[in-house]
Amino acid sequence: MPITILQPAPPPGHNPHDSFGAGSDSDSEGGVDLDGDVSMGRPSKRFRRSDDDAIVTPGEIITEDPQWMRGHGTYTTLEPPAIVSSVAGTLAKTNKLLSVRPLRARYNPEIGDLVVGRIVEVQSRRWRVDVGAALLAQLPLSAINLPGGIQRRRTETDELQIRTFFSEGELLVAEVQQLYGDGGAVLHTRSLKYGKLRNGLFMAVTGTGGGGASCAPAARLSLWTS
Repeated sequence: MPITILQPAPPPGHNPHDSFGAGSDSDSEGGVDLDGDVSMGRPSKRFRRSDDDAIVTPGEIITEDPQWMRGHGTYTTLEPPAIVSSVAGTLAKTNKLLSVRPLRARYNPEIGDLVVGRIVEVQSRRWRVDVGAALLAQLPLSAINLPGGIQRRRTETDELQIRTFFSEGELLVAEVQQLYGDGGAVLHTRSLKYGKLRNGLFMAVTGTGGGGASCAPAARLSLWTS
């Protein structure tokens, strides 16, 4: 019995010129041509963040608008001219200034802040306190409130009994009194509101300004007295 081979019929509504045009468009937009070569054209533009408090990631283009100025957590590129995020965090706008607040960062002390700290080292006339910052804070012996609120000069006896005031591992509430040029803080507890923390439960929370569970996170606090 003879067999007849017929030419395949195109599907309904198919135009052979459409396939050629689609292939040409693919080549021009970075597709693969008939020879297997990949187009190395410029990639498509990335999404630009324009919402305040939006989450951005490192390397993400925030804007290419030249009217904006870069702030902390950003850097600029020359080609294309753009402001790019250097950290993962939330976008903040202040007038024409763009900055990124990190989702997790070390505490940056400021004068007047109330901080929770942990004593990590006792020296001759001072304590070194971990407040979650990049550097340990200093608490001088002359900057504490003596028992009973006595106002007098510190003596050699106080230096010998320095661990009776604060010892290693104890928690305290203090105020930032002074800042060094390298960012280190000097604390004081010259108030009945400040001093050693007792009879409570301490919880360390990671996040912006937190240093993890091994040290006391610093934060601005509000104190209420009954």
